[in-house]
Amino acid sequence: MSHEIEIKLDLGSFTNYLKLIGFLGHIADEVHHVNGFFDTEDRELARQGWVLRVRAENSRGLVTIKSIGSYVGIASIRQEIEAQIGRGEAMAIINLQADVMDLSVLPVEYLKEQVGQVNVARLVQFENVRQKKLFKIGDQNYMLEVDKTEFNDGSVDYELELELSDTARLDTIEANLRKLFITLDIPFIHQKESKLIRALGRAGIV
Repeated sequence: MSHEIEIKLDLGSFTNYLKLIGFLGHIADEVHHVNGFFDTEDRELARQGWVLRVRAENSRGLVTIKSIGSYVGIASIRQEIEAQIGRGEAMAIINLQADVMDLSVLPVEYLKEQVGQVNVARLVQFENVRQKKLFKIGDQNYMLEVDKTEFNDGSVDYELELELSDTARLDTIEANLRKLFITLDIPFIHQKESKLIRALGRAGIV
């Protein structure tokens, strides 16, 4: 079990997204995500505080379970277990041609220990394009991840994510990001809702 510590900022509009991308210049990497989220019909995983995601990236797949998050300042902290699988295998699961619970990977094995052998269905699916760029704050480099997320209702969200190894420099990082957003004339808005929560809302799923 590892900890995911991240800051999420809502860019608000395509214009602000372009401002940030333009400022960052040459992008180090671009990754296309196809995400599928799964739970039982009665939402047993959510009731026990877990999210199960299968993601297909450019050349790999990932199976991840995450806990409900808590906050330190603007940083969310969640426990997670992640395992890599083949991209084709991930797409088969997302497209309902295979069952994620049949995988022999640590996230699935852990879930089985917690909730037993359950049948899961796909709750929502959506796609995301993530552009990555190293950004220096003080004497350290951080990977900025700029996301364009397209939901199934046709709506699009734009946000900035930044993952941290700990919260020791959180105040400094936040101050520098605020300064950057002021320079670019982008409102500094803490995104408190995960992509999953937003996708469920737009799909009309409570």
